[in-house]
Amino acid sequence: MNLFGKTDKAASDVHELLDQDDAVHTALMFHKGWETSKQEEYVYRFHHQRLPALKPNQISISGIKLARVENDVIIVAFLRNSLEKAIMFDIVDLLLVDEDGKFLAKKAFDLTELGEIPALSSMPWRFLFEEGDMLAETIPDHGWKIAFEWKRT
Repeated sequence: MNLFGKTDKAASDVHELLDQDDAVHTALMFHKGWETSKQEEYVYRFHHQRLPALKPNQISISGIKLARVENDVIIVAFLRNSLEKAIMFDIVDLLLVDEDGKFLAKKAFDLTELGEIPALSSMPWRFLFEEGDMLAETIPDHGWKIAFEWKRT
């Protein structure tokens, strides 16, 4: 029991409820230039529903699929925006990392063609990492993450 006469489980439940109050669930949006079949939309909706909620005022990237084309790797990921306003990207450095945080690949992507990502939304996008972008001998099929490279100024 804690000081308030509640068990740790009850206190944990209260904290969980408080954390959920500021959780942001984004709406799935598709780029106007993307042509997707109903089946593809269903798959994206399925993956989107499985994403964890964001905290307010976050910009996030969440990888959902890795595909190989010869020696290159294509990552399908959601760009996620929990801000109350639309965002636009310019040149963005992205990393592929393994479960231990080891860099697997790195590349700068020009995301100006994405246009605006509306407030409180997620948009799927494909990222091609070519053979020359690889920093490791192999890229695993599972256990990888895609991340923004944060630069200190």
